[in-house]
Amino acid sequence: MLMLKSIKPYAALLVILILAGCSGGRKVFVEHDYSYETNFKDYSSYTFLECERDTNNLCTEIYEAIRRQMQVRGYKLTAEKPTLLVNYGIFYDNLRYQGYMQPVIKNWVDTENDGFRYEPIKYALDKGTLIVSLIDAESDQVVWRGYASGIFKGVENSNNHYRSVVRRIFDQYPLFAKGYDPRRYSEAVGR
Repeated sequence: MLMLKSIKPYAALLVILILAGCSGGRKVFVEHDYSYETNFKDYSSYTFLECERDTNNLCTEIYEAIRRQMQVRGYKLTAEKPTLLVNYGIFYDNLRYQGYMQPVIKNWVDTENDGFRYEPIKYALDKGTLIVSLIDAESDQVVWRGYASGIFKGVENSNNHYRSVVRRIFDQYPLFAKGYDPRRYSEAVGR
C-alpha cells in the first residue's frame, strides 16, 4: 500500500507531462480553402515560384518540406509546362485573413456538388503565418490555399518544427496527382 501511495504522484506527473506535450503541438492553427471551379484530378506536375520573404534560410527549409509533401502525393517537380505553380509566403505580424467555410476538399472532389457555396469567414491570424498557394499554371488562378498561424511558437522544442507545420497544412490537401496510385508507390517502396 505504501508503494502505491508513492507511485501516485509520479503517475499524476506523467499524465500532466503527456497532456502538456500533446497540447504543445496544437498551438498552430491550420486551415485551407479552395476553388469549386477546379478539376483537381487534372494536375500532375508543379514548379515553385519564389518565396516572398526569406530570413535565416527559413524559405529553404519550408521549400524542402513542401517539395516532400508534393512528392508524396505523386506530383512531379518540373520547369517545363507544370500544371501547378506553388507559392508560399511567411508573414511575421498579426494578419487579418478572409477564408471560407467549405466541405472537406476530398468530399467535394469526389462529388463535385454544384450546390456548395462559399461561406466567408474572417480570421485574425497570430504572428507567424505561413500561406501555401497552389495556382493553376494555365489560368494563373489560385485553386487551393493552406495556411498555418502561430508557426513561431514551439520552434525551440523541435528540430523538424517547420516540416511538421507544412505537413499539417498538406494534411488539408489529401489529393494525389493525375495517374498516381499511392498503393503502387507503397508496394514499390516495401520491396
